[in-house]
Amino acid sequence: MFHKLPSLNGLVAFEAVARLQSFANAAQELCVTQSAISHRIRLLEEYFEVRLLVRSRGAVTLTAQGTHLLGGVLDAMSALQAMSTRLASSGRKLVRLSIGPALARSWLIGKLGAFYATHREIDLEINAVRLAPGDKVTCLKSGEADVAIRYGSEQNWPGFACVKLLQSEVFPVCGPGYRAAHPGLARLAALRDATLLRLSRQPWVPWFRAAGLTWKEPTQGPIFSDAGIMLDAAANGQGIALARSVLVNYEIATGRLVRLFDISIPSGGAHYAIYSPHSAAHSEVTSFIDWLVAAAGDTGDRMPSSQQAAWRERNSAQRRHRAAIAAP
Repeated sequence: MFHKLPSLNGLVAFEAVARLQSFANAAQELCVTQSAISHRIRLLEEYFEVRLLVRSRGAVTLTAQGTHLLGGVLDAMSALQAMSTRLASSGRKLVRLSIGPALARSWLIGKLGAFYATHREIDLEINAVRLAPGDKVTCLKSGEADVAIRYGSEQNWPGFACVKLLQSEVFPVCGPGYRAAHPGLARLAALRDATLLRLSRQPWVPWFRAAGLTWKEPTQGPIFSDAGIMLDAAANGQGIALARSVLVNYEIATGRLVRLFDISIPSGGAHYAIYSPHSAAHSEVTSFIDWLVAAAGDTGDRMPSSQQAAWRERNSAQRRHRAAIAAP
């Protein structure tokens, strides 16, 4: 029997901070917040009852105990990496996906049964992370993920390949309880007295204009940095959110959210599957992206058929290249 072991997340965070000599850089590499890194390090120090790191004027240095621990952590990680390599020959393949929680819940999860039914040899590791504005898919750079799904435009991710999956329209939604408590919301004018939830990167003014309203951007109401949290607030009766259709179609279908008004505008971007050229060399990754493209085509928020065809042609070329290399 093993005694209680320290947190693996804490050890990974400790190794990243020690190697990069920065809490901020470690947080970026691991696709978590800086406060999460600090929390993991604090728990690790509480577990060992020693100080492992010293932060001073932005610099990070290891204590003697921290240096000793780092050697053991590196040895353990090397052993795990070797074991992982050996187990990879067992016949099962793993694809690691990084995705925002809102999109994972509203679009991806309900479709995974179809993926597993046709790809029994592939396991998915799904890391649903709260995404900061301007996310640079550092999880791909660090090798923590094989594929990332992000919202934006193609030029947002230089150095990576991407394929457009989902386009959205934007419209207001609220919880059924909020709608019932405000019967006047059948009229646009009632929005003036409603609580409008605000997302830092999704202004209301473009939708106001589409609705024929000359109102300015709201200056009151809660402000959110994460769309998923804002939609949770709307579902819990805290106000009206301006939402992308792909994030709320499931919630509307299940009655958790209610759409207000038959007026929508195009969203300013789209959801893309992003991957590195190195990842595309693995058949399980291209198979998963193939499936994502097909799954996007089965929804109302689909990518243009010309772009689907472009991805399939590029993928076919990659497969022909791999087959030529493998041929005797």
